[in-house]
Amino acid sequence: GPRIPLPVPTVGTSPTKSCTELLLQRRTRREFLPLSSALLSKLTWLTCQVQRSGGDELGFPLSYRPCLSAGAIHPIHLLVIDPQADRWFRYDAVSHSLNEVITGLDPRPVWADMQRVLPAPSATLLILAAEPGRTSAKYEAAASLVWRDAGVLLGFLAVAAEALGLNYCPLGVTGDSWVKRLLDQPGLAGVGAAFVGAAPN
Repeated sequence: GPRIPLPVPTVGTSPTKSCTELLLQRRTRREFLPLSSALLSKLTWLTCQVQRSGGDELGFPLSYRPCLSAGAIHPIHLLVIDPQADRWFRYDAVSHSLNEVITGLDPRPVWADMQRVLPAPSATLLILAAEPGRTSAKYEAAASLVWRDAGVLLGFLAVAAEALGLNYCPLGVTGDSWVKRLLDQPGLAGVGAAFVGAAPN
């Protein structure tokens, strides 16, 4: 669907915490204000954007990003649902943009379902949608690697959110029942979800 470019952040121009301070101060926080596109841009840039592409011998290009992935495969798509939106978006790690997902699945019931896990009416919802077939193109017992990729990505998002002064909370659900319905054909699996937003003053 339509593409919404995200502003490319200027990295390294403002004071930051040391790595030690950042890791010791990181906490899960459950109060959220709306997330601006500028802050979403910085969060995705620090975690998911493609810095360099690799070979395509597996039938798709490998990529090197801040967040690590088994075999540089990165089988997980980051889906974004704004609290006021009636559309799904997928973060495009190559073009650093949000692409609308054309689907018959209304995101509003998904949003309401996640509110039962944690009431957070102003937070942005992130859902991790994996293509396990990508990882299985190279590895046996690929499911284990996909789950490890999901855990690493949730952790990277947590540390990046802390660095940006955002509030972030991973949710104890996979989102699989919703992700499987995004497309008419099989191939996607939900492997995690999180709320993120600006921190209240």
